[in-house]
Amino acid sequence: MKKKFILFLRLCTVLLGLQALELAAASPALDRPMDEGQARNMLSRFGYGPTPRTLSATTGLTPRQYLMRAIDEASTLPAPVDVQAEKIAGEPLESIWARYGPGGSAVPPAETTAARMARQDLIVNYGLAQIEARLLIMANSDNPGHEALLSFWLNHFSVFVSKGRNRLLVGDYIHGLDEAIRADSFEALLRASFFHPAMQIYLDNEQSVSPDSRIGRRATSRGKRVGINENLARELLELHTLGVEGGYDQADVQALARIITGADVPRADETPEQLEKAGVVRRGYFQFDPRRHDFGGKRFLGVDFPPGQGLAEIDRALHLMATHPSTAAHISTKLAQRFLADEPPAEVVAAMVKAFRSSDGRISTTLLALFESPAFQASLGAPNKFKEPLDYVLSMARIVCEDQPITNSQALFKAISEMGQLPMRRTTPDGYGVQEKDWLSPVAMTKRIRFARDVAQGTVQFAGPPGAAEADRPSPEAQPGCRADPERIEKMLGATRAITRRSLIGLSVDEKSALLLASPEFMRR
Repeated sequence: MKKKFILFLRLCTVLLGLQALELAAASPALDRPMDEGQARNMLSRFGYGPTPRTLSATTGLTPRQYLMRAIDEASTLPAPVDVQAEKIAGEPLESIWARYGPGGSAVPPAETTAARMARQDLIVNYGLAQIEARLLIMANSDNPGHEALLSFWLNHFSVFVSKGRNRLLVGDYIHGLDEAIRADSFEALLRASFFHPAMQIYLDNEQSVSPDSRIGRRATSRGKRVGINENLARELLELHTLGVEGGYDQADVQALARIITGADVPRADETPEQLEKAGVVRRGYFQFDPRRHDFGGKRFLGVDFPPGQGLAEIDRALHLMATHPSTAAHISTKLAQRFLADEPPAEVVAAMVKAFRSSDGRISTTLLALFESPAFQASLGAPNKFKEPLDYVLSMARIVCEDQPITNSQALFKAISEMGQLPMRRTTPDGYGVQEKDWLSPVAMTKRIRFARDVAQGTVQFAGPPGAAEADRPSPEAQPGCRADPERIEKMLGATRAITRRSLIGLSVDEKSALLLASPEFMRR
């Protein structure tokens, strides 16, 4: 009996210790339920603006719960939007690749100019349709935090949709990073980006061939020039991981370029049997071709890479970059700039860096350090980030339509394109800027004010099928949630300045809506 009692006491001690640990881990800033005002601003800061339903669902959540849902859960869409997004995206990549990829059945060795142009148009439109479908998902998501996080990583690991076969691949690239978010790991995101052919194509690594490789020696013997392309290696270091001030040098770029030779995309001239015999490793639409790889020894970021490693040394290099101290600083700074301020406080970034490093690059741990900071908590009471065009258009559609399905994808596509921030359309690998100076100009503000006016007057309709004539779209009476209403806009916007409220006096309904949608309050998140 005495032994049982002692065991009981020990169990109680263990349980009390665990409880103490839980209490120590709890944070008033992270675990205090958000009131309506904080929830509204969280949905704007770390999402694309509130709707009545998302505001109701977010009010009462803690910042920790909001963030973990953004990482762990995919978006749920209204049934009509789900069907339409699939229809816009078109046939699955598997079938479109079989027809139009390398050696595809729809690409005959000889075809007429007219047939070639028609095929090219189809491929171009397929890529743009993936972007259009993406905009529908972002606009209608019940989990806007997830979409904001995915957009951040798609911009960080930026690819250009109009680069070669990326027109076919960009939808799969979006899906790959979407899946990687759930791993809650920066290294998982880095690998998902690197091991996707869209990145290999965009930064020309598919053209990289070691002169000392089997294919390189054969090409040289035939009088062809081959060489190692440094584009992807440079951007991996400068943009994706360590950052431009991360402590690497040109020798590291050259060593990394040698390490990643052989990272490749499918080609048309060999059968699966031939590839298997050659030792080619396939991962989805990515492949590693040892016949193009530099198997010599290298020294990268102060670490020796012995000869003869092949694909294993690519894995090792990616891990080395993902866990480098400079990567923690670079990624933390970019996250803070997107979700807190153009010039985030040094102490906030330092806390994020510490969280990143102590957790082996867990995204949730890094962002919880941001959410916990007094600066972020204060910002939920006073939105200060200037909206990028993507934020501005999507938040306008959500506030005007409330919880009605936003189905006119072409209206979103056209507006965001004209304002210069279509996803996957940045031609340079640095991604779109996130600071006020990147987007605030007289011309940009004129475009926003005109767009706000057109939405308020009903010239731009966010409901209805893409490409439909105005007469074919639902009337304001049939779909009242997609007609700008100043009272509903004010309710979702929250507190407005006295000067804004005075400016509304004596205006018509459309004029009030236009003013609110172009107001300084609506320009910030």
